[in-house]
Amino acid sequence: MYWKEYDHLGIWRISLKITIIITILLIATYFASGIIWSDPDNIAPIDDDPLDLQDTEPPTPPGNNRLVDKGRHVLTVEDESVHRFSRREWWYFNVFFDKESDLANWSMIVSFNKMAPNDIRYLDRDNFFFVLYDPDGTCYSYGSLDNPRGVFQAQKPGVDLTFGNSWAKGQYPEWTLHAEDPNGELIADLVFKADFMPVWVEGRSSNLLIGGYVAGDYYIPRCNVTGSLTWKNQEYTIKGLGYHDHVWETNIPRFITNGWEWFNFHFDNGWEMYVSKFNLRRIRDIYAGAIVISPNNRNLVEFNKFDLEKIELISATDFPRIQYPIQYRLHAERDGMILNLDIHVYNVCEIVWPRAWTGMFEGPCVVTGSFTWDQESVNLQGIGMSEVTIVQYLLQRPRFLDRIRN
Repeated sequence: MYWKEYDHLGIWRISLKITIIITILLIATYFASGIIWSDPDNIAPIDDDPLDLQDTEPPTPPGNNRLVDKGRHVLTVEDESVHRFSRREWWYFNVFFDKESDLANWSMIVSFNKMAPNDIRYLDRDNFFFVLYDPDGTCYSYGSLDNPRGVFQAQKPGVDLTFGNSWAKGQYPEWTLHAEDPNGELIADLVFKADFMPVWVEGRSSNLLIGGYVAGDYYIPRCNVTGSLTWKNQEYTIKGLGYHDHVWETNIPRFITNGWEWFNFHFDNGWEMYVSKFNLRRIRDIYAGAIVISPNNRNLVEFNKFDLEKIELISATDFPRIQYPIQYRLHAERDGMILNLDIHVYNVCEIVWPRAWTGMFEGPCVVTGSFTWDQESVNLQGIGMSEVTIVQYLLQRPRFLDRIRN
């Protein structure tokens, strides 16, 4: 009985093997015939050109030497809320409209600002920045400036802001924004949905244990933005790439600096980048700055020392004493990593306070350059938003000292 069963099992195994072999031969014959008897004119030629960088996953740079999990991506509802002892506190949103929008290649910024007493004529001021940019070099400013303290209201929990009829509400990863000018010419209703984890520059950061108690600066590198815009009684559907940040500070006086330069960049290969530089007054080449490159949702590359050279400057229309840059060249090196960028700001909204000798210049920009390390090199090309604040003083550093030094 045992041998009969064994013999029957052996026959079944042989039959199964024969069936598998015949199936494989039939499949191979089918594909071979498709190659041998197909029309040569329909066979696609082999492309010897290298793959375009934008169609492939770019290499990832080495990153930081410290742990990124030590608070760099942690964001709580308290962080997003108003801070009780802050003297300055800003919530900032910007967006670039993509090709699927009715206003393709336009851009916009919306910012709720509580200013410190010594920022503008030594008075508490509330400001609301609301600027629309077309791709041809014209900006349309609908903000409200120099309002007395209390016009801007910030509540808890999370982002809960009001400025007249404009407001913003939400918590990471989604915020709803309604912005309108007092005359109703421009009205925006947008939803910002984060496509990136938060990144801390100052505050809840492993390298600023003390600074976290007096100031904070986090940003969301990339958001998907949808909504609508009503402009001059015509409605437009909006879709695009956005950015959001929140900055606060308790007691650093404005007069220690000549202003600051700030950028956020969206690169075509998916990388995101943040640049901030505070120029300290009377001390040449000394500044507080940060470059944070986010090639993905986890890895971070930072530079605390870099050169941000002003290539071209123009005078402010309403206050020619102030000149602001529209062309930069950025260079940074660390641990064998080299970053080179050319930045061109192509549409600037000038916001000037002549009595305070202060100007703020905001606008979209294009950026090109490269990032290299070891045997790797990544070409960078993208768009971004810039904000430059320049403060003039009666007693400026004599320029002839800089000429002598150079």
